[in-house]
Amino acid sequence: MKILLFSFIFFLFGSFSFGQLKRTLFFDNWEFQAKPSDPVSIVSLPHTPKLEPLVMNGQFIGEVIYRKRFDYQLQKGRRLLLHFEGAMHTASVALNGQIIGSHVGGYLPFEVDLSAELRDSANVLEVFLDNREDPTIPPGKAIKELDFYYHAGIYRNVWLEEVGGVQIQDPYFQTIAANASSATIQLDFELKYQPDWIRLPLQVEARLGELTVALTNESFIDSTNVISYTGQINLKTPQLWSPSDPNLYDLTIAVIYAQDTIARQVSKVGIRKPELRADGFYLNGTKLFLNGTNRHQEYPYVGNAVPDNAQKRDAQLIKAAGFNFVRLSHYPQAPAFYEACDELGIIVMDVIPGWQYFNTSSIFTQRCKNDLYALTFRDRNHPSVIFWENSLNETAMPEEFMLDMNLILKAQIGSNGFSAGWLDHPSYDVFMPARQHAKAPDYWANYKPKAKALFIAEYGDWEYYAQNAGFNQTQFADLAPSERNSRHLRAASEQALLQQAYNFQEASNSNRKGANSIGEANWVCFDYNRGYSPDLEASGIYDITRLPKYATDFYKSQCLSFSKQPYVSIASRWDANSSTTVTVYSNCPSVSLFLNDKQIALQKQSKKAASTHLTAPPYTFVIPQFEPGKLTAYGLDQRQIRVAAAQVQTPGKPTQVVLELDTLNMGVDLQQADLIFIRAKLLDANGTVVPTNNYKATFSCLAEDAGLVSPAIQLFEAGIASALLRTEAPKHPIQIKVSIPDLNLKETLIWKPQP
Repeated sequence: MKILLFSFIFFLFGSFSFGQLKRTLFFDNWEFQAKPSDPVSIVSLPHTPKLEPLVMNGQFIGEVIYRKRFDYQLQKGRRLLLHFEGAMHTASVALNGQIIGSHVGGYLPFEVDLSAELRDSANVLEVFLDNREDPTIPPGKAIKELDFYYHAGIYRNVWLEEVGGVQIQDPYFQTIAANASSATIQLDFELKYQPDWIRLPLQVEARLGELTVALTNESFIDSTNVISYTGQINLKTPQLWSPSDPNLYDLTIAVIYAQDTIARQVSKVGIRKPELRADGFYLNGTKLFLNGTNRHQEYPYVGNAVPDNAQKRDAQLIKAAGFNFVRLSHYPQAPAFYEACDELGIIVMDVIPGWQYFNTSSIFTQRCKNDLYALTFRDRNHPSVIFWENSLNETAMPEEFMLDMNLILKAQIGSNGFSAGWLDHPSYDVFMPARQHAKAPDYWANYKPKAKALFIAEYGDWEYYAQNAGFNQTQFADLAPSERNSRHLRAASEQALLQQAYNFQEASNSNRKGANSIGEANWVCFDYNRGYSPDLEASGIYDITRLPKYATDFYKSQCLSFSKQPYVSIASRWDANSSTTVTVYSNCPSVSLFLNDKQIALQKQSKKAASTHLTAPPYTFVIPQFEPGKLTAYGLDQRQIRVAAAQVQTPGKPTQVVLELDTLNMGVDLQQADLIFIRAKLLDANGTVVPTNNYKATFSCLAEDAGLVSPAIQLFEAGIASALLRTEAPKHPIQIKVSIPDLNLKETLIWKPQP
């Protein structure tokens, strides 16, 4: 194989789709059958075979069929590939009655070549899926014992990719060194070509914004039909990628012959250099503590069938809480989520499928290795992906398996990222236990790992829920009283939600006492369903419908930069049941609290037992007695100037209901499917949300290209009822109505697509 060398004057780093000339989302007008005898339903992707209840007790399991009829006139000399981002969890694909490919594993992409069986018209594509339990397919564990559901269906995007006889494959862009003044980059990729497709002169161009660099090659004879390119790039004054400044560039790599582009790939690229030093984690030469969370990708009702825009809204909520890190527990997640992390500046720990299960079968271990190969090839060019959990979570693994997995990872990523394992083995770069894996009261504070660094991968839930349970999540001896643990729905009492926030505060403060810790990730970001228990796991700082709890305000006060975003919030409903000891979360150096425009007190930040190592200790104000009205908190800077404000008001009786589409200012996706929560808020005469759980709302939707995927009747939780709307690239108005019969309240919202 001939190696061609070249040099650049700029840096590239990114995530790529491979060398296609044309890429088309293949998402609408699919036929679906749970079994051949069932009537055909017309569906769009992503799709779940069954809409589940809000609180699940088991999931759909079985075989299903997807069918797509289409015409496609393929230009001579080109090929047509079908790219699946994910389908659960074994797949067999047929075109016009002929099997053309198969795949095992539900979390990672695969492709099949349609070219040989493709007709100009009347093609029939069939996808046969089977998600029945299989102990040889990671994660392998039986659903009834699993801490999540893996769901079913073609639950991610499918793409048609038209390619020529030349493809750019396996690109990798590594930062060798980077700081504000210069960057040195290693670029590697291969050109794979069909016989007789390569003729000289062959031109390879890399375009970064307005800059185009041509690569020259020399004569070659290569019997493997693969040409490997490698080179070093030196760049002055690069715009670096980091959580605070997630700079990205548009990059296009094109292969041109006789003025015809025969292969092309387009991506967003970024520049960053991560390091593990003796005193912590560094990014681009600057020390950075990782403030993070864990994310399950599940949505209510639709499971994992979450469109791109909804994936990106989750990333937006993670960033809005102030986090700079997310661990993707316990499996690879959707490409759109990684793209959002690149854009927003969220460092990612990528994860292979696994949870408390190991199978000594060589089939299982090889599939774990295959997953790792596929994961690294898919994600290693994302600037956000720095850490790789190539360990099976909370699982006893043979040493040979751990060594093999680390060798695989290092061969794929080099020095541009770090391996992470829950066992403290020297082959891992990062030891990442959960807080509950150690003993109170010190936990990991005094622990020096065999690995290069220590990261607390989970905290704030299990150690408060069942301290002595170890890994057994179905039997335990010391279940904490409900008011003391962290598992509280948003409809819970004010006291319970304050306790949840305090648990996260206390645990985070404890984690930071460890001199060897580079960061932490709380458990968990969003409430979720799990196989082993018929209730919601409610330790999320957001509920399953993505509405925040008080813990979100705590994290904002810790993670948001005071200099860039002064923040203050009052953790109280201020009603007759509220405590007169009021917690205020703020990153400001002092806070003044007013009741009905009379100052209660002015306090400066002061550290207490559970905030000795926090950047912004919460404030606690004692009010002599409850007085209905308005509580106002002002965040003050060092000059005692007001720079942030928050207010809560004693709620009255509900007098009105308002409707909102909670798009998080992203709008509705007009090109493909989207999921948007509809919020019905009960307000009093002053416009204050009435935090009641006593009423039901009835939603309805009238639209040509949208509909509810949740039940029409929804309970109010703390004054807000949420329904889930699915849109299908809407081109027509959507009318949404809500009624509350017990209060004789109604409201209508009409959404119209904007040109």
